[in-house]
Amino acid sequence: MKNLNPCLNGENIIIPALKNILIVDDNKVNRQILNKILSSQYNIIEAENGEVALSILHQNHENISVVLLDIIMPVLNGYELLKRMHEDIFLSKIPTIVTSGQNSEDAEIKALSLGANDYIIKPYKPEIIKQRVSNTIYLRETSAFINLVQNDSLTSTFSKEYFYMCVAETLQSNPQKQYDLICLDIERFKLVNDMYGIKVGDDLLKHVGKTLISIVNEYGICGRIAADEFICLVPHCEEYQNEYFKNITEMINGFSDTIKINLILRYGIYCIEDRSTPINIMCDRANLAKESIKGKYDTYFAYYDDNIRQKLLDEQMIVSDMKNALIENQFKVYFQPKYDLKTQEIVGAEALVRWIHPTKGFMLPSNFIPIFEKNGFITDLDIYVWDQCCQKIRAWIDRGYTSIPISINVSRADIYNPSIVEILISMIQKYKLSPKNLHLEITETAYTENPEQLIEVVLKLKKIGFIIEMDDFGTGYSSLNMLSELPIDVLKLDMRFIKREEKKNNDRSILSFIISLAKWMDLKVIAEGVETEVQVQLLKALNCEYAQGYYYSKPLPQEQFEQHLLKSHIQVVNKNKKECQHFVKNFKDKKNIMLVLDPDSVDFSRLKKDYKYQFFVEHVHRASDAIDFIIELEEKISVLIVSISKYIRPKQMLQILDVCKKINVTVIVLYDKIYDKKNKILNMDIYDYVERPYDLLQLNLRIQNAIAFAKMKKFEYEKEVNSTIIEMRKRAEHDALTGLLNRAEYEVRIDNFFHNNYNPSGIFVILDIDNFKSINDTYGHVVGDKVLYMVAEMIKHIFPETDIIGRIGGDEFSLFIPYTIPFLQLQEKMIHICKPNNLDVNNITISCSAGVCLTPDYGINRKELYKNADIALLLAKRHGKSKFEIFSQGMKLPTPSSLENKSKYLLTMF
Repeated sequence: MKNLNPCLNGENIIIPALKNILIVDDNKVNRQILNKILSSQYNIIEAENGEVALSILHQNHENISVVLLDIIMPVLNGYELLKRMHEDIFLSKIPTIVTSGQNSEDAEIKALSLGANDYIIKPYKPEIIKQRVSNTIYLRETSAFINLVQNDSLTSTFSKEYFYMCVAETLQSNPQKQYDLICLDIERFKLVNDMYGIKVGDDLLKHVGKTLISIVNEYGICGRIAADEFICLVPHCEEYQNEYFKNITEMINGFSDTIKINLILRYGIYCIEDRSTPINIMCDRANLAKESIKGKYDTYFAYYDDNIRQKLLDEQMIVSDMKNALIENQFKVYFQPKYDLKTQEIVGAEALVRWIHPTKGFMLPSNFIPIFEKNGFITDLDIYVWDQCCQKIRAWIDRGYTSIPISINVSRADIYNPSIVEILISMIQKYKLSPKNLHLEITETAYTENPEQLIEVVLKLKKIGFIIEMDDFGTGYSSLNMLSELPIDVLKLDMRFIKREEKKNNDRSILSFIISLAKWMDLKVIAEGVETEVQVQLLKALNCEYAQGYYYSKPLPQEQFEQHLLKSHIQVVNKNKKECQHFVKNFKDKKNIMLVLDPDSVDFSRLKKDYKYQFFVEHVHRASDAIDFIIELEEKISVLIVSISKYIRPKQMLQILDVCKKINVTVIVLYDKIYDKKNKILNMDIYDYVERPYDLLQLNLRIQNAIAFAKMKKFEYEKEVNSTIIEMRKRAEHDALTGLLNRAEYEVRIDNFFHNNYNPSGIFVILDIDNFKSINDTYGHVVGDKVLYMVAEMIKHIFPETDIIGRIGGDEFSLFIPYTIPFLQLQEKMIHICKPNNLDVNNITISCSAGVCLTPDYGINRKELYKNADIALLLAKRHGKSKFEIFSQGMKLPTPSSLENKSKYLLTMF
């Protein structure tokens, strides 16, 4: 911070960190005397008359601690300056000490009536001056602190702590009166912030607070105890009616035409009976009553009663018993098998936890997992489950079984554990396991809540070798972004997602696309929650690979699961695949394979001789072996030659064709014209048929055509998938009306910029259209949409330097230039974009207001830049239309009342 030199013209004053005193006196000697008395403790600013002082105050009012003011001055005297300060919402908060040579009671009374805090008679007495200034500053700061502590800064209702204190005092002072606590919040409030922006959300909260104060303050008190959660203490009412609460909701719904969401408020009522109960517990009970009706249509309020009390007691029992339950091994790990949809074999299992309570018996996870997630105990339980699974895998290996991978849950709380990676590494080292023995399941909602943290942790686990599964895929809001950013191996499709698809008669496009996309990205797909044969057939038709659910098996205790494995012969996974093992071992590193299915060995010898220089030729005798080889080697097989035999049945051939179609392997059939006329295989949809004994040139041509056809199909498929992905990504990332980035993608790109740049520099701008609501009201939303589109085009034309431009709200836009440009160039662009323009839409002339914030000077991440640019935007709008502000040191968000003030003195670039 630079040092401040006295300045008499009121321009470009830079305020240092010290407390500042403004001395206003036309007599230079008087200013010098006061400067000498106070300069050892304060930073002094001087003004030679009231007009200069007023300019300084408007520029730096937030940094002035006290004003020492002479009464008799030219240009603008002390009385007039006091009057101007008293009328200004900002300046009225600055304490003023009048210094006068008039030892007159009338002069003192007049000064105090105009807002002066103190009156000192000249000549100056240094110690008195110092003490008066010190006391005045102390009183001002103390008053501001008390106001801050008592009131919620956003809504003007009581703060949480002060509300609790007032409730305690009210109950103590009125022992004969009965009171109720009413807790309320706004359902889907997060949706308001997401759709309309934080500013609109804050305005809504202010409106709720103002409405509650107007309703309650005559006979009760109200406070804000969480983001969108308010609570009121009111005299007891014997019976509340739905209409009472609906009327309050309707008053709140009328706050703005901007919000097109029907806001619903839910109320929980706790009738205070036992006054010895802590106030916070009373409020919690009102909150519990409110939570009990979340999502219930046409039910606006609920009382705290015995059912809710019992739920609270049950939760308390769970919390009280949880640690002891872990020590006593009351938690049991169950396993639910995963099946290969093609072979119907078990290929893995998911570990699920159950609680066998000594008195309560079998407890479902839905009864205790949410509680553990809230109190943090879920991490201890997860570690216990992981250890149990590692023990079991180690035991299977020691018994000579071929172990199957176990999927374990990694909760959202685990992601925030800084030791999560070390814990998992130490566990597999303890039991001498490979990371691939454990599949780590994370939920898609964990990505939507904190994508940066999740990506960082998953990348570390992936590098170690763990298999990553994404659980409940299809239920979150950022699936496409997530697939591109997270290094996952397996998608688990949510049961509800599958059921929605099952109900459709013809349209399988979404589920089919997800499965195709997963395969294109080399991800495996597991459908969980499969319950019916219809679902199994649907998944097979869509080429889904694996499934789990009650159709195959419910979750089983460890002993039953092992028996289930033994019955399925999982411990000898390749018992009937020795031939496949031999083939894969010899050909796993080779490509361009010709696979010959020839049960009678009538064609293989010649084919191997004729094509030994073109292909790696391998012979199989059974249709099942051919299927296994194709699945194992996939794209390494160039062509499958099938020599028709009585040992190849039509059903087996259909299975072969189904597998080949899925992985794009072409099939050519060799047949005997005389002996195979009635064979059903000749009527199947096979690429080509060649009569035996084959003509080498003819077969060569057929094989070349078949390989070329397969490559073309693969290219067309990949092209189609790529095109679909590009289109879906474009739709997911861009605003449909303006073609600009939507808010979610805009924020992701800015976050990526800061993540990838160690020394970032750039320019962040927020702007909105002046009086846009009146355009919609006058001309309709069709014209309003045209205006939004034209403004977006104008932004792109004026700022061609960047593609990081987004529509982040109704008529609110934002752009980010990821480098600095000369100040005059920036100023010119901002003047151009804010000035009135005729957009050739119904001859409407529009203008914009804007706020600008520079990085790294006033923000090193998106949230800081947005906050500061929003402050600058609000200040620009205070000056009128067609203005912009560049955020600078000392700017703060105006208070609600300041937004109503008509003062013309604000920082501006013009």
